[in-house]
Amino acid sequence: MSEYWQKIKGLFVEEVASSKSPAAAPETPSPPVAPEKAAAPTPAPQVAAEGNISDRFMQVLSEALEKNNQPGFDYLEFRQAIKNLSNMPMDEPTRFQSAGAMAQTMGVTPQALLSSAQQYLQVLQGEANKFQEAHTQQRAKLIGNREEEIKSIETMVEHKKQQIQNLQQQIEQDSAKSQQLRAEIESSMVKIESTKADFETTFAALAGQIQTDLEKIKTHLGG
Repeated sequence: MSEYWQKIKGLFVEEVASSKSPAAAPETPSPPVAPEKAAAPTPAPQVAAEGNISDRFMQVLSEALEKNNQPGFDYLEFRQAIKNLSNMPMDEPTRFQSAGAMAQTMGVTPQALLSSAQQYLQVLQGEANKFQEAHTQQRAKLIGNREEEIKSIETMVEHKKQQIQNLQQQIEQDSAKSQQLRAEIESSMVKIESTKADFETTFAALAGQIQTDLEKIKTHLGG
């Protein structure tokens, strides 16, 4: 497998990772209590997850950039030039201007750099769209049928409470099954949403850096 993604990671992750605080572990909610009176089925819980920059998704996004790498000196080479100048005793505007001067010696204008950076943002957005589609399918696969099963069980439980007193033992068993399914859903949702959050955080880190560089190119190079 290509190691180009490591190079792409090195161009961005050192700057964006420092602004990301460690993700807090999600709290485990208390199990629901079976209602004594008829109640509408409870919707599936919403799980919030805080993402981290992930090597897995960094590789996916970096390889997408590699596949779409434009020939010659473009934004990625410009970004590498800025990184190479980071060890030099110069401020940020000077680094951008120096890298811009290098680009111009190769016939690359600030407008061309802006255009190539925008193309890379579009590549990342395409990967984000594919991930969102896969996430939606996975969520439906792992959760959708169980939500319907929970609704069916809760309806049956309430019906038995109202109609047949001698089925109390069966009702309790069904309620326990409903709670078990809820726990399984919450566990699945934590995994799915954590993965989604990792991707979105990684995507936002890369896209945000490119967007920041776009503004700096405009500011420092007159693009």
